[in-house]
Amino acid sequence: MYRKTVLHNGLTIVTESIPYFSSISIGLWWKTGSRYEDTSNNGISHFIEHMLFKGTGKRTAYDIAREIDAIGGTINAFTGKEYTCLFAKVLKKDMDIAIDVLSDMYKNSLFMEEDMDREKYVIAQEIKMVEDNPEEYIFELFNASYFNNHPLGMTILGTYENIEKFNRDNLLKHFQRYYNPKRLIITATGRVDHNNFVNKIKKVFDDLEIYEDGQFELIPPEPQNRINYIERDLEHTYICLGTKGLSQIDDKRYALYALNAIIGGSASSHLFQEIREKRGLVYNIYSYVSCFKDTGTFGISTSTSEENVLEVMSLLKEEILRVKKEGISDNDLEFSKDHIKGNLFMSLESSDARMGRLAKNEIYFNGYIPLKETLREIDRISKKDINAIIDLIFDDLKNISITILGKADIKAVENIWKN
Repeated sequence: MYRKTVLHNGLTIVTESIPYFSSISIGLWWKTGSRYEDTSNNGISHFIEHMLFKGTGKRTAYDIAREIDAIGGTINAFTGKEYTCLFAKVLKKDMDIAIDVLSDMYKNSLFMEEDMDREKYVIAQEIKMVEDNPEEYIFELFNASYFNNHPLGMTILGTYENIEKFNRDNLLKHFQRYYNPKRLIITATGRVDHNNFVNKIKKVFDDLEIYEDGQFELIPPEPQNRINYIERDLEHTYICLGTKGLSQIDDKRYALYALNAIIGGSASSHLFQEIREKRGLVYNIYSYVSCFKDTGTFGISTSTSEENVLEVMSLLKEEILRVKKEGISDNDLEFSKDHIKGNLFMSLESSDARMGRLAKNEIYFNGYIPLKETLREIDRISKKDINAIIDLIFDDLKNISITILGKADIKAVENIWKN
Protein backbone atom coordinates (compact mmCIF):
# COMPACT_ATOMS: atom_id res chain seq x y z
CA MET A 1 0.00 0.00 0.00
CA TYR A 2 1.28 3.45 -1.00
CA ARG A 3 0.90 6.46 1.31
CA LYS A 4 2.31 10.00 1.32
CA THR A 5 2.67 12.74 3.94
CA VAL A 6 4.19 16.23 3.59
CA LEU A 7 5.53 17.89 6.75
CA HIS A 8 5.19 21.61 7.51
CA ASN A 9 8.77 22.29 6.33
CA GLY A 10 8.12 20.76 2.91
CA LEU A 11 9.77 17.39 3.58
CA THR A 12 7.90 14.61 1.77
CA ILE A 13 7.50 11.11 3.22
CA VAL A 14 6.43 8.27 0.95
CA THR A 15 6.00 4.64 2.01
CA GLU A 16 4.98 1.36 0.47
CA SER A 17 3.99 -1.33 2.94
CA ILE A 18 4.92 -4.89 1.98
CA PRO A 19 4.02 -7.03 5.02
CA TYR A 20 5.68 -10.23 3.77
CA PHE A 21 9.12 -8.56 3.60
CA SER A 22 11.31 -9.01 6.68
CA SER A 23 13.44 -5.97 5.82
CA ILE A 24 12.90 -2.27 5.26
CA SER A 25 14.73 0.01 2.84
CA ILE A 26 14.90 3.69 3.77
CA GLY A 27 16.15 6.37 1.41
CA LEU A 28 16.80 10.08 1.68
CA TRP A 29 16.42 11.47 -1.84
CA TRP A 30 17.31 15.06 -2.67
CA LYS A 31 16.13 16.64 -5.90
CA THR A 32 19.62 17.74 -6.86
CA GLY A 33 22.64 16.32 -8.61
CA SER A 34 25.32 17.22 -11.11
CA ARG A 35 22.77 18.89 -13.39
CA TYR A 36 22.36 21.56 -10.70
CA GLU A 37 26.02 22.53 -11.02
CA ASP A 38 28.06 24.61 -13.46
CA THR A 39 31.62 24.38 -14.71
CA SER A 40 32.94 26.25 -11.66
CA ASN A 41 31.55 23.81 -9.08
CA ASN A 42 31.06 20.60 -11.10
CA GLY A 43 31.56 17.66 -8.75
CA ILE A 44 30.34 19.37 -5.58
CA SER A 45 27.22 17.19 -5.21
CA HIS A 46 29.30 14.03 -5.38
CA PHE A 47 31.82 15.51 -2.92
CA ILE A 48 28.99 16.27 -0.48
CA GLU A 49 27.80 12.67 -0.78
CA HIS A 50 31.26 11.47 0.28
CA MET A 51 31.44 13.90 3.20
CA LEU A 52 28.16 12.63 4.68
CA PHE A 53 30.07 9.48 5.65
CA LYS A 54 33.03 11.26 7.30
CA GLY A 55 31.54 11.75 10.74
CA THR A 56 29.09 13.77 12.84
CA GLY A 57 29.16 15.33 16.29
CA LYS A 58 28.50 11.96 17.91
CA ARG A 59 29.69 9.42 15.32
CA THR A 60 33.01 8.92 13.57
CA ALA A 61 33.17 7.52 10.05
CA TYR A 62 33.94 4.15 11.62
CA ASP A 63 30.95 4.41 13.97
CA ILE A 64 28.59 5.04 11.03
CA ALA A 65 29.78 1.95 9.18
CA ARG A 66 30.06 -0.22 12.30
CA GLU A 67 26.59 0.57 13.65
CA ILE A 68 24.89 -0.61 10.46
CA ASP A 69 27.29 -3.53 9.93
CA ALA A 70 26.61 -4.73 13.47
CA ILE A 71 22.96 -5.37 12.66
CA GLY A 72 23.67 -7.01 9.30
CA GLY A 73 22.38 -4.02 7.35
CA THR A 74 23.79 -2.03 4.44
CA ILE A 75 24.30 1.69 4.03
CA ASN A 76 25.37 3.52 0.90
CA ALA A 77 24.77 6.56 -1.27
CA PHE A 78 24.99 7.67 -4.88
CA THR A 79 24.84 10.88 -6.86
CA GLY A 80 23.03 11.13 -10.17
CA LYS A 81 22.42 13.86 -12.71
CA GLU A 82 19.08 14.97 -11.23
CA TYR A 83 18.94 13.39 -7.76
CA THR A 84 21.13 12.23 -4.89
CA CYS A 85 20.33 9.36 -2.52
CA LEU A 86 21.52 8.23 0.92
CA PHE A 87 19.99 4.89 1.90
CA ALA A 88 20.06 1.96 4.29
CA LYS A 89 18.52 -1.51 4.33
CA VAL A 90 17.93 -3.23 7.66
CA LEU A 91 15.60 -5.69 9.35
CA LYS A 92 12.26 -4.29 10.48
CA LYS A 93 13.30 -4.48 14.15
CA ASP A 94 16.33 -2.26 13.43
CA MET A 95 14.42 0.54 11.72
CA ASP A 96 15.04 3.00 14.58
CA ILE A 97 18.79 2.50 14.31
CA ALA A 98 18.73 3.19 10.56
CA ILE A 99 16.63 6.33 10.99
CA ASP A 100 18.94 7.60 13.75
CA VAL A 101 22.10 7.04 11.70
CA LEU A 102 20.70 8.49 8.47
CA SER A 103 19.23 11.55 10.18
CA ASP A 104 22.48 12.16 12.06
CA MET A 105 24.47 12.02 8.82
CA TYR A 106 22.11 14.50 7.15
CA LYS A 107 21.71 16.94 10.02
CA ASN A 108 25.06 16.81 11.78
CA SER A 109 27.83 15.95 9.33
CA LEU A 110 30.91 17.99 10.24
CA PHE A 111 32.48 18.64 6.82
CA MET A 112 35.89 18.98 8.46
CA GLU A 113 38.72 20.44 6.36
CA GLU A 114 41.10 17.62 7.30
CA ASP A 115 38.54 15.04 6.17
CA MET A 116 38.02 16.98 2.95
CA ASP A 117 41.76 16.93 2.24
CA ARG A 118 41.82 13.15 2.49
CA GLU A 119 38.64 12.78 0.44
CA LYS A 120 40.06 14.93 -2.37
CA TYR A 121 42.67 12.25 -2.90
CA VAL A 122 40.03 9.49 -2.72
CA ILE A 123 37.82 11.18 -5.33
CA ALA A 124 40.84 11.81 -7.56
CA GLN A 125 41.48 8.05 -7.45
CA GLU A 126 37.83 7.45 -8.31
CA ILE A 127 38.13 9.71 -11.36
CA LYS A 128 41.30 7.90 -12.46
CA MET A 129 39.57 4.56 -11.99
CA VAL A 130 36.81 5.62 -14.43
CA GLU A 131 39.35 6.98 -16.90
CA ASP A 132 41.19 3.64 -16.76
CA ASN A 133 37.97 1.73 -17.50
CA PRO A 134 37.18 2.36 -21.20
CA GLU A 135 33.84 0.53 -21.00
CA GLU A 136 32.67 3.13 -18.47
CA TYR A 137 34.72 6.11 -19.65
CA ILE A 138 33.20 5.97 -23.15
CA PHE A 139 29.87 7.18 -21.69
CA GLU A 140 31.52 10.17 -20.02
CA LEU A 141 33.12 11.08 -23.34
CA PHE A 142 29.88 10.59 -25.28
CA ASN A 143 27.85 12.74 -22.88
CA ALA A 144 30.50 15.48 -22.93
CA SER A 145 30.33 15.55 -26.72
CA TYR A 146 26.56 15.10 -27.16
CA PHE A 147 25.56 17.51 -24.36
CA ASN A 148 28.45 19.88 -24.99
CA ASN A 149 28.40 23.07 -22.87
CA HIS A 150 25.45 21.79 -20.82
CA PRO A 151 25.32 20.40 -17.25
CA LEU A 152 24.15 17.00 -18.54
CA GLY A 153 27.45 16.76 -20.37
CA MET A 154 29.49 17.23 -17.20
CA THR A 155 30.77 14.26 -15.25
CA ILE A 156 29.15 13.50 -11.90
CA LEU A 157 32.56 13.07 -10.26
CA GLY A 158 33.73 16.52 -11.33
CA THR A 159 37.14 17.68 -12.51
CA TYR A 160 40.51 17.41 -10.78
CA GLU A 161 40.75 21.21 -10.69
CA ASN A 162 37.36 21.69 -9.00
CA ILE A 163 37.89 18.90 -6.49
CA GLU A 164 41.20 20.40 -5.41
CA LYS A 165 39.78 23.90 -4.81
CA PHE A 166 36.63 22.93 -2.86
CA ASN A 167 36.58 24.02 0.78
CA ARG A 168 34.23 23.65 3.71
CA ASP A 169 32.47 26.94 2.98
CA ASN A 170 31.76 25.90 -0.64
CA LEU A 171 30.21 22.63 0.44
CA LEU A 172 28.10 24.05 3.27
CA LYS A 173 26.64 26.81 1.11
CA HIS A 174 25.69 24.34 -1.62
CA PHE A 175 24.36 21.89 0.94
CA GLN A 176 22.09 24.48 2.57
CA ARG A 177 20.71 25.64 -0.78
CA TYR A 178 20.13 22.33 -2.50
CA TYR A 179 19.70 19.80 0.32
CA ASN A 180 17.02 21.60 2.34
CA PRO A 181 13.82 19.80 3.43
CA LYS A 182 11.78 21.23 0.54
CA ARG A 183 13.97 19.20 -1.80
CA LEU A 184 14.01 16.09 0.38
CA ILE A 185 11.91 12.97 -0.15
CA ILE A 186 12.18 10.18 2.42
CA THR A 187 11.03 6.83 1.10
CA ALA A 188 10.54 3.54 2.91
CA THR A 189 9.50 0.18 1.50
CA GLY A 190 9.10 -3.19 3.12
CA ARG A 191 7.57 -4.11 6.43
CA VAL A 192 6.63 -0.58 7.44
CA ASP A 193 3.56 1.09 8.93
CA HIS A 194 3.12 4.53 7.42
CA ASN A 195 1.79 6.39 10.46
CA ASN A 196 4.40 4.88 12.74
CA PHE A 197 7.16 5.74 10.26
CA VAL A 198 5.93 9.32 9.84
CA ASN A 199 5.91 9.84 13.62
CA LYS A 200 9.48 8.60 13.85
CA ILE A 201 10.59 10.87 11.01
CA LYS A 202 8.84 13.87 12.57
CA LYS A 203 10.78 13.42 15.78
CA VAL A 204 14.13 13.80 14.07
CA PHE A 205 13.35 15.94 11.00
CA ASP A 206 10.59 18.29 12.16
CA ASP A 207 13.10 20.85 13.44
CA LEU A 208 14.93 21.22 10.13
CA GLU A 209 15.41 24.83 9.13
CA ILE A 210 14.21 25.93 5.72
CA TYR A 211 17.16 27.66 4.14
CA GLU A 212 16.94 29.65 0.93
CA ASP A 213 16.00 27.18 -1.77
CA GLY A 214 18.52 26.92 -4.58
CA GLN A 215 16.89 28.44 -7.65
CA PHE A 216 18.38 26.67 -10.65
CA GLU A 217 16.62 26.84 -13.98
CA LEU A 218 16.79 23.56 -15.86
CA ILE A 219 17.51 24.56 -19.45
CA PRO A 220 16.92 21.84 -22.06
CA PRO A 221 20.13 20.90 -23.88
CA GLU A 222 20.79 21.33 -27.58
CA PRO A 223 22.41 18.03 -28.60
CA GLN A 224 25.56 18.22 -30.71
CA ASN A 225 25.63 15.68 -33.53
CA ARG A 226 29.22 14.83 -34.36
CA ILE A 227 31.77 12.06 -34.65
CA ASN A 228 34.13 12.42 -31.71
CA TYR A 229 37.37 10.42 -31.87
CA ILE A 230 39.69 10.00 -28.88
CA GLU A 231 42.79 8.08 -29.86
CA ARG A 232 44.20 5.83 -27.17
CA ASP A 233 46.46 2.80 -27.17
CA LEU A 234 43.99 0.08 -26.14
CA GLU A 235 43.48 -3.58 -27.01
CA HIS A 236 39.89 -2.79 -28.00
CA THR A 237 38.23 0.17 -29.68
CA TYR A 238 35.14 1.36 -27.81
CA ILE A 239 32.13 2.75 -29.64
CA CYS A 240 29.12 4.64 -28.32
CA LEU A 241 26.51 6.16 -30.57
CA GLY A 242 23.39 7.96 -29.52
CA THR A 243 20.55 10.14 -30.61
CA LYS A 244 17.58 11.95 -29.17
CA GLY A 245 15.35 9.93 -26.86
CA LEU A 246 12.42 10.90 -24.65
CA SER A 247 12.07 12.57 -21.28
CA GLN A 248 11.24 10.72 -18.08
CA ILE A 249 7.68 12.06 -18.20
CA ASP A 250 6.92 11.54 -21.91
CA ASP A 251 3.87 9.32 -22.45
CA LYS A 252 5.63 7.66 -25.40
CA ARG A 253 8.51 6.38 -23.23
CA TYR A 254 7.06 2.86 -22.94
CA ALA A 255 7.26 2.44 -26.70
CA LEU A 256 10.91 3.53 -26.52
CA TYR A 257 11.58 0.93 -23.80
CA ALA A 258 10.05 -1.69 -26.10
CA LEU A 259 12.22 -0.61 -29.03
CA ASN A 260 15.27 -0.79 -26.79
CA ALA A 261 14.45 -4.39 -25.84
CA ILE A 262 14.12 -5.31 -29.51
CA ILE A 263 17.25 -3.61 -30.84
CA GLY A 264 19.81 -4.31 -28.14
CA GLY A 265 18.32 -4.66 -24.69
CA SER A 266 18.80 -8.40 -24.30
CA ALA A 267 20.86 -11.39 -25.45
CA SER A 268 18.21 -12.28 -28.05
CA SER A 269 18.03 -8.73 -29.44
CA HIS A 270 18.77 -7.92 -33.08
CA LEU A 271 22.21 -6.42 -32.46
CA PHE A 272 23.44 -9.09 -30.05
CA GLN A 273 22.37 -11.92 -32.32
CA GLU A 274 23.66 -10.36 -35.54
CA ILE A 275 27.00 -8.95 -34.39
CA ARG A 276 27.94 -11.16 -31.43
CA GLU A 277 26.34 -14.54 -32.08
CA LYS A 278 26.33 -14.80 -35.90
CA ARG A 279 29.58 -12.99 -36.65
CA GLY A 280 31.58 -13.10 -33.42
CA LEU A 281 32.86 -9.55 -33.92
CA VAL A 282 32.29 -8.35 -30.33
CA TYR A 283 32.04 -9.76 -26.85
CA ASN A 284 29.26 -7.46 -25.73
CA ILE A 285 26.87 -5.09 -27.46
CA TYR A 286 23.73 -3.46 -26.15
CA SER A 287 21.39 -0.53 -26.52
CA TYR A 288 20.21 1.67 -23.68
CA VAL A 289 17.78 4.44 -22.78
CA SER A 290 18.64 7.45 -20.60
CA CYS A 291 15.72 9.63 -19.53
CA PHE A 292 15.90 12.98 -17.75
CA LYS A 293 13.30 15.51 -16.70
CA ASP A 294 13.05 17.25 -20.06
CA THR A 295 15.15 15.22 -22.49
CA GLY A 296 16.69 11.82 -23.10
CA THR A 297 18.94 9.71 -25.27
CA PHE A 298 18.80 6.37 -27.03
CA GLY A 299 22.21 4.80 -27.43
CA ILE A 300 24.20 1.76 -28.51
CA SER A 301 27.51 0.70 -26.98
CA THR A 302 30.06 -1.95 -27.92
CA SER A 303 33.76 -2.59 -28.37
CA THR A 304 35.82 -4.56 -30.87
CA SER A 305 39.32 -5.03 -32.23
CA GLU A 306 40.71 -2.25 -34.40
CA GLU A 307 40.53 -4.38 -37.55
CA ASN A 308 36.78 -4.95 -37.03
CA VAL A 309 35.70 -1.36 -36.35
CA LEU A 310 34.58 -0.58 -39.89
CA GLU A 311 32.57 -3.80 -40.21
CA VAL A 312 30.87 -3.23 -36.85
CA MET A 313 30.03 0.36 -37.80
CA SER A 314 28.57 -0.84 -41.10
CA LEU A 315 26.42 -3.42 -39.31
CA LEU A 316 25.16 -0.83 -36.81
CA LYS A 317 24.17 1.42 -39.67
CA GLU A 318 22.50 -1.45 -41.53
CA GLU A 319 20.41 -2.39 -38.48
CA ILE A 320 19.21 1.17 -37.98
CA LEU A 321 18.31 1.50 -41.68
CA ARG A 322 16.65 -1.93 -41.67
CA VAL A 323 14.44 -1.24 -38.66
CA LYS A 324 13.63 2.20 -40.08
CA LYS A 325 12.54 0.67 -43.41
CA GLU A 326 10.81 -2.50 -42.19
CA GLY A 327 9.62 -1.54 -38.72
CA ILE A 328 9.11 -4.32 -36.18
CA SER A 329 7.35 -7.65 -36.39
CA ASP A 330 4.44 -9.01 -34.37
CA ASN A 331 6.88 -11.35 -32.62
CA ASP A 332 9.12 -8.42 -31.74
CA LEU A 333 6.16 -6.57 -30.24
CA GLU A 334 5.05 -9.43 -27.99
CA PHE A 335 8.63 -10.22 -26.99
CA SER A 336 9.33 -6.64 -25.97
CA LYS A 337 6.20 -6.38 -23.82
CA ASP A 338 6.91 -9.64 -22.01
CA HIS A 339 10.55 -8.65 -21.57
CA ILE A 340 9.69 -5.30 -19.97
CA LYS A 341 7.03 -6.79 -17.70
CA GLY A 342 9.30 -9.63 -16.64
CA ASN A 343 12.11 -7.25 -15.71
CA LEU A 344 9.65 -5.06 -13.83
CA PHE A 345 8.20 -7.91 -11.78
CA MET A 346 11.63 -9.28 -10.89
CA SER A 347 12.80 -5.85 -9.76
CA LEU A 348 9.80 -5.61 -7.42
CA GLU A 349 11.17 -8.55 -5.43
CA SER A 350 13.78 -6.12 -4.03
CA SER A 351 12.81 -3.54 -1.41
CA ASP A 352 15.71 -1.41 -2.66
CA ALA A 353 14.28 -1.27 -6.17
CA ARG A 354 10.80 -0.52 -4.84
CA MET A 355 12.22 2.26 -2.71
CA GLY A 356 13.88 3.77 -5.78
CA ARG A 357 10.70 3.47 -7.84
CA LEU A 358 8.75 5.32 -5.15
CA ALA A 359 11.30 8.15 -5.07
CA LYS A 360 11.56 8.57 -8.83
CA ASN A 361 7.77 8.65 -9.19
CA GLU A 362 7.69 11.44 -6.62
CA ILE A 363 10.60 13.33 -8.19
CA TYR A 364 9.26 13.26 -11.73
CA PHE A 365 5.50 12.91 -11.30
CA ASN A 366 4.91 14.35 -7.84
CA GLY A 367 2.90 11.26 -6.99
CA TYR A 368 2.63 7.53 -7.38
CA ILE A 369 2.14 5.46 -10.52
CA PRO A 370 0.44 2.20 -9.54
CA LEU A 371 1.85 -1.01 -10.94
CA LYS A 372 -1.47 -1.75 -12.66
CA GLU A 373 -1.24 1.54 -14.55
CA THR A 374 2.30 0.77 -15.68
CA LEU A 375 1.25 -2.67 -16.88
CA ARG A 376 -1.69 -1.16 -18.77
CA GLU A 377 0.65 1.25 -20.53
CA ILE A 378 2.94 -1.61 -21.51
CA ASP A 379 0.04 -3.70 -22.82
CA ARG A 380 -1.20 -0.73 -24.87
CA ILE A 381 2.05 -0.50 -26.86
CA SER A 382 1.36 -1.14 -30.54
CA LYS A 383 3.52 -1.65 -33.60
CA LYS A 384 2.36 1.76 -34.74
CA ASP A 385 3.65 3.31 -31.50
CA ILE A 386 7.08 1.72 -31.84
CA ASN A 387 7.36 2.53 -35.53
CA ALA A 388 6.54 6.16 -34.70
CA ILE A 389 9.42 6.14 -32.19
CA ILE A 390 11.72 4.70 -34.86
CA ASP A 391 10.77 7.54 -37.21
CA LEU A 392 11.34 10.05 -34.42
CA ILE A 393 14.78 8.99 -33.20
CA PHE A 394 16.17 7.68 -36.49
CA ASP A 395 14.80 10.43 -38.70
CA ASP A 396 18.26 11.15 -40.14
CA LEU A 397 21.58 9.38 -39.60
CA LYS A 398 23.20 12.81 -39.50
CA ASN A 399 21.44 13.34 -36.18
CA ILE A 400 23.24 10.39 -34.58
CA SER A 401 26.29 11.31 -32.53
CA ILE A 402 29.24 8.90 -32.34
CA THR A 403 32.12 8.68 -29.88
CA ILE A 404 35.05 6.33 -30.50
CA LEU A 405 37.78 5.63 -27.95
CA GLY A 406 40.84 3.65 -28.99
CA LYS A 407 42.27 3.20 -32.47
CA ALA A 408 40.30 3.51 -35.69
CA ASP A 409 40.52 4.84 -39.22
CA ILE A 410 38.30 7.78 -38.42
CA LYS A 411 38.06 9.02 -42.01
CA ALA A 412 36.81 5.59 -43.09
CA VAL A 413 34.29 5.62 -40.22
CA GLU A 414 33.04 9.04 -41.32
CA ASN A 415 32.78 7.82 -44.90
CA ILE A 416 30.70 4.78 -43.86
CA TRP A 417 28.36 6.78 -41.68
CA LYS A 418 27.88 9.89 -43.79
CA ASN A 419 27.44 8.11 -47.11
